Amino acid sequence: MLENLEKFGALKAIGATRKELVYIIIFQAVLVGFIGYGIGVLLASAMIGLGHLRIPNFAAMLGYGNMLGALAMVIIIVAFASFLGVRKVLRVEAFEVFRG
Repeated sequence: MLENLEKFGALKAIGATRKELVYIIIFQAVLVGFIGYGIGVLLASAMIGLGHLRIPNFAAMLGYGNMLGALAMVIIIVAFASFLGVRKVLRVEAFEVFRG
C-alpha cells in the first residue's frame, strides 16, 4: 500500500471518489489473499503427500477443519490489512502527491 500511495493520491486528484478507492483496495486485498490461500493449501498438500511417500507412518493430515480454519485466518488478515490500507489512502491529500 505504501508503494502505491502516490498512485492513489493521483486517482483522488483526477476525481476518484472515496467509495471507488475503497473498492479498489478491498478488491486487491481479497484477490491477493485468496491467491495466497490457494498457494498455501497447494504447498501444504504437496508437503503432506511427500511425507506420506517418504515415511510410511506419517501422521499429518489436511482436513476440512484445518482448511476452514486457515481460510478464516486469511479472511481476518485480509480484513485487517484492508482496513489499514483504506485508512492510509483516505488520509492522503491529492496535492501532497504533486508537491514533489
